[in-house]
Amino acid sequence: MTIIPKKKNHSKLRIYFDMFFFSLMVLVLIPQSTGIPIHEWAGFIIIVPFLLHLIINWNWIATNSTQFLKKEANKTRFDYVLNWLLYLSMIAATVSGIVISEAVLPLFGIHFTPDKFWTQIHSLSATLLMAVLGIHIALHWKWIVVVLRNLKLKSDFHNFTEIIVIVRNSAKQFFLLIAISIAISFLFWLLNYSDWANGFRISSDIQTEDHIKSMPHWMMYILPLLKVTIIISIPALLTSLLLKIKQLSKKNTSKSIKQS
Repeated sequence: MTIIPKKKNHSKLRIYFDMFFFSLMVLVLIPQSTGIPIHEWAGFIIIVPFLLHLIINWNWIATNSTQFLKKEANKTRFDYVLNWLLYLSMIAATVSGIVISEAVLPLFGIHFTPDKFWTQIHSLSATLLMAVLGIHIALHWKWIVVVLRNLKLKSDFHNFTEIIVIVRNSAKQFFLLIAISIAISFLFWLLNYSDWANGFRISSDIQTEDHIKSMPHWMMYILPLLKVTIIISIPALLTSLLLKIKQLSKKNTSKSIKQS
């Protein structure tokens, strides 16, 4: 029998864990600021909290997976599809990051030939990941604000032990998630042998980065963080705007019905 933490404590556990996960994600997304070695090590490390994040929210995933076709189109269904897109873009970024590793894997004697195709896939998947992450945050913003207001670090610290309870009682789901991730990663890796990838390699030109070298030293640290902020913030703000418009539309419709 799976033990589920109380809703209040579970919410606090989620927000603390998500704050840590988001901070690590930002660190991974600014390789120009941190340097390639830190970027790659953080990229490998983040796999663990990413899988734990999914396990913590496993009940939501399982429930909406079984009821996806039964529900009418709504915010929950959109959020479900968005989470899949976030998951797949994370896998794409991870697999492509492994293939183009310049620091971590060489330490273990594993060397890959530099590949323009996987470099572009890594860049595109990371950009998509940032945009989807922004939308994901916007959809859950109200929940984030409510939980953050009730946080008390010292008294809430014991909630972290719930991670052990969740993982222990969700061992089957955890291994299933790992198996699914490995299978999808393998399928994604097969793109390496596709005509599309070969055509991309032939047609792509190696671009120089002289404009980066000519930048002031301090800008090389600030611009990557600014880029991440913009790519995450714009989709988040647009999503928030659309949600407000939708709410106003519902209110106006409701008023019209009452008046009639």
